[in-house]
Amino acid sequence: MFINYLSNNLARWLTVLRRPVSWPLIAVAGYVFLAPNVDFAVKLAWHDGQRIAQMAVISLLVLVLIGSRAKFSLADAWAALPRWSRWALGAVFALGIISAIQAPLPRWALLEWGMSVLLLTTALAVAAARRELGEQIDMMLVLLCFSTALAYTVTTCGIYGLMLLVGPVYGLGFDIRELYTGFSNIRFFAHVQTMLLPFLLLPALYWGATRLRLVLLGSIPAIWWMLAIGSGTRGTWVALTAGIIAAWWFGGRCGRKWAIWQLGGFLSGLMCYFLFVLGVPQLLDLPVSFLHRTGDIISLSLREVIWSLAWQFVRDHPWLGVGPMHFAYWAKVIGAHPHNAVLQWLAEWGVPATLLLIGLWAAGGLSLAAYVRRTAAQDDDKAQIFRVALLAALTGASAQAMVDGVLVMPVSQMLLVLLAGWAMGVMWHLKPIHIIGTTERSLLALTVIFAATVSVWCAAPEIDDLLVQQKMFFDVHIENEILQPRFWTQGWIRP
Repeated sequence: MFINYLSNNLARWLTVLRRPVSWPLIAVAGYVFLAPNVDFAVKLAWHDGQRIAQMAVISLLVLVLIGSRAKFSLADAWAALPRWSRWALGAVFALGIISAIQAPLPRWALLEWGMSVLLLTTALAVAAARRELGEQIDMMLVLLCFSTALAYTVTTCGIYGLMLLVGPVYGLGFDIRELYTGFSNIRFFAHVQTMLLPFLLLPALYWGATRLRLVLLGSIPAIWWMLAIGSGTRGTWVALTAGIIAAWWFGGRCGRKWAIWQLGGFLSGLMCYFLFVLGVPQLLDLPVSFLHRTGDIISLSLREVIWSLAWQFVRDHPWLGVGPMHFAYWAKVIGAHPHNAVLQWLAEWGVPATLLLIGLWAAGGLSLAAYVRRTAAQDDDKAQIFRVALLAALTGASAQAMVDGVLVMPVSQMLLVLLAGWAMGVMWHLKPIHIIGTTERSLLALTVIFAATVSVWCAAPEIDDLLVQQKMFFDVHIENEILQPRFWTQGWIRP
């Protein structure tokens, strides 16, 4: 049934994807699929390779927008935003550029500002594609999430088999950390889990008509739940719980059905954990390294230190903050970002910009929740359940952003703008197109071009120097010091 569905729809999808409005969506989708599964820069850390690839994709996206009719769709997507939100975003970026110019290192501050503008542009481009191409995009994005997880699962299973077969030959044990490939830190993979897990059971719901199909399609989310259980990342559990509560509360009968299936996925993952992580290595007498966090499950892992430091920056610089990215300049311990989105905005962009951002964030989330609740009883489960998953993924990402760097890391940034753009496009699908004035359209174009220019200009000098900078860091720090990622793996910024 699954193969028949793909073969019956492939020709129609290819026709749709030839339209210029879909090209930015294809670029973002390609990045989301490849980033966890392909090493973009073998000599560099995964984080740096993913950042370079992210900038390449966004630069390509801007060129496509400039050189094709997709720019008109982007302007229409911007016009679809409520007028008050357009004014709020304009004020945020105006305050941000003032903060960047007065910061100690304007080049780095402008880089953060420019990337923020470009990420918003990316989300609007995705929204424009969903708005114009309609519901046929929804299933393609569900399959994107599933295929991304499938490719990662194949790699994980290969590594698992090698540890069992080759490990005993060389006297090596079973180290669960080896299962988490593709990221510089397991927590960065946890961000991706938060946003992909809500979608992974949908193919089983759609096409699991027989027990064999159900097992085959359900094995991928089961393994991802196993990885979530084994990762020891507490923020993921907070995020997934928040997402399930939102789906149950706003999704009606469909949301409750989805939540029950997620419980089934968790139980399947728990069974896989006991069998493949605890059982098989013990049966083979392999020493096992775990990532259990039961000893410090309620600790903040020194987050209270960087939160207090961020709050000190807010009190010292309430209006404009210390400058975008400049937490990584003034803070020299524990982390190059506060591990809290609101505190990061407050400390780096200032109180006025943060209040506007919180208002936009809250309004967007409530609009999506209201939309899911309103449409819960209007469609069949297949049409509705992806909306429930979308609400759960964005709710989870928002919750995890309060304790981790979801808004900082390249892969989670791109996945977040993909999901946010998808949600905006779904809600705007039947909304009439508004035409903005020539002045606003010109300001939008100039802002995007300027943001792309400063981002490339500010980041390009760093790329050839990344390994040297990391070596210099280790030369002047203690032996056990670890890198604290922000824009690059070595996250502390310097002149």
